[in-house]
Amino acid sequence: MIAQFISNLPAIIVRLITLCFFSIGFIQYYQRVWSDVFEPTDINHPASTGRRVYLNLLSLVLGLGVNILALGWFTGESLLTYNNLALYALTLALMYGGFNTAEVALQFAAVLTMWITVHWANLTALPTLISFVLFIITVVFMHQFRDFFMSRWQWYVSGAIVVSGLFWLAAPSVLHGQPMTGAVRFQGMLLYTLMGAFVIGYWLRQYNEDKRRRELERLADYERGTQNDTYADTQHELAELIKSALITKQPLTFVEIDLDNFRQINDRFGHLAGNAVLIGVTDTVRTLLDRKQVDYRMAMTTGEEFTLVFPNKSAEDILPEIKGVWQAIRKSEYKFEARSLAVTASIGMTDLLPEDNDLNELYKRADSSLSRSKRNGRDMITLNGKTIVGTDHSQKRLGDYAYFVQGIYEMRDGKPVIKSHELLLRTYDKMQDRWILPDSFELPAWMQIALLKSVMDRTGIRTFNINLTAAQFEDVELAEALSQFVESADGPDQLNVEITDLTDSQTTRRICAVYRDSGIKIMIDDVGSDNSFEVVRDALPYVNNVKFAMQNLRKQTTAAELKERAQFWYQTAVENHLTFVLEGVENDSDIQMAKELGIKQFQGYHFDKPHLPEAMEA
Repeated sequence: MIAQFISNLPAIIVRLITLCFFSIGFIQYYQRVWSDVFEPTDINHPASTGRRVYLNLLSLVLGLGVNILALGWFTGESLLTYNNLALYALTLALMYGGFNTAEVALQFAAVLTMWITVHWANLTALPTLISFVLFIITVVFMHQFRDFFMSRWQWYVSGAIVVSGLFWLAAPSVLHGQPMTGAVRFQGMLLYTLMGAFVIGYWLRQYNEDKRRRELERLADYERGTQNDTYADTQHELAELIKSALITKQPLTFVEIDLDNFRQINDRFGHLAGNAVLIGVTDTVRTLLDRKQVDYRMAMTTGEEFTLVFPNKSAEDILPEIKGVWQAIRKSEYKFEARSLAVTASIGMTDLLPEDNDLNELYKRADSSLSRSKRNGRDMITLNGKTIVGTDHSQKRLGDYAYFVQGIYEMRDGKPVIKSHELLLRTYDKMQDRWILPDSFELPAWMQIALLKSVMDRTGIRTFNINLTAAQFEDVELAEALSQFVESADGPDQLNVEITDLTDSQTTRRICAVYRDSGIKIMIDDVGSDNSFEVVRDALPYVNNVKFAMQNLRKQTTAAELKERAQFWYQTAVENHLTFVLEGVENDSDIQMAKELGIKQFQGYHFDKPHLPEAMEA
């Protein structure tokens, strides 16, 4: 049997390719008619009556027509090929939703008819009857759970193996002159299964691409489609609510919510990630308030700020719900691609007062309360200037901060070896019970040095990078304090300072001299994204390293463009005798690209993620 199958393999491959392309054309045509616009995800879209009838007849005529022609005109291996095509056309229709009961019954009747025509010679044999019952059970099961099977390739293929196995293994010993040897039966199973695997694999690729495209469009169009065209109408509605409350002397509460450190999400992960968070937060707020059956109005004020108005509710009445909103935002994680993004919110609240004349009066008081929440450390609720919920973080304490570590690697003999570590500042939020980005990275020099010593004592790390803001980098006192720390007996072997926001070249030159005298090296971070060549060009003679962050560019560039930019910056580093680090390495393709360019140092999730020093080996 094996020898016969191998000898027929070229012919099988040709028939399989023909069947696959025919099936792909059929499924695309099916879906184009099924929905007004071709959307691979609309397998359960309830089509109009006319289209449903048309597609049902198309499936029945194609399937049964090919089956009858095959049995009447073809013999040998062609009979096997066309019967598989007919069986696939009939069973595919059952994987679509939206048909009514009568139409589904016709589809099952067509499958039953094909079974009878193929198995007529041994129709009443006990093995055939058992196979028939199991065949029908399998087809009904796959129809009932079509969403599951159509979205999971391996399960669909498993179902196809069972369907084809029951169909062909129960076939008579001779089918219209074709001896049904074991090899022929296996060919029948193989053709049907591989055709299904190929077509559904193709369909799922379209499904995922379409899902990704629609998600990107939804994120990209979020502000234009959701806010801009409704902002004026919403503001008018809020003004009318306030006017009505003043006339009827009913209470009204005005709330402003602002997402903390939102710009960092846009800068680090891109604008689409920021929009994903905005959509997620909006859904979180709406879901909670709708579940509480609270009457409210929502209006977007700026990119990361929105307003809630509660008619007929005083601040005291609505405060439990606002606390719930605040807590729900801080406990949620919002998905963007493979990342989970967390945010907190600062909230300002106020009541409608009898002396208020218009909407602006409430905006002013709510703005003042929101500003106080921001100044006192963010992630707080302030009502008419009084802190209701949250912790005042205006006084920085050493125990509230820690450095997370992430390795910087160098390829040696094809293997990654730790070259250095980047230390990333985090602060611990007791209410969320997790480490988050701090509100401000500008810690006093003594606190930063104490945190660095803590990392060194716990891990034994003696070579590391720290990040400085533009204000910190310009601070001569901080530069001198870090220089003294490096030169002391308990200082690190090597300290590298990473800067993202460059000052003017003269300031950079003077500060770099202070660091250079103590052996501290300067790295320009995020070249090519946050820092263009025009910005960093004049600073290149004074620094030691540059870091190219791929994660900042993946969303808006193709793989070829990303490689081209990385090559440009690597060449710039080589020409200026600078060390080059490729950041944002996430997969083997990135490693291969770096290898082709000659890049030796890397950083990214492919190797490790930022983590507390306690999780490291000393």
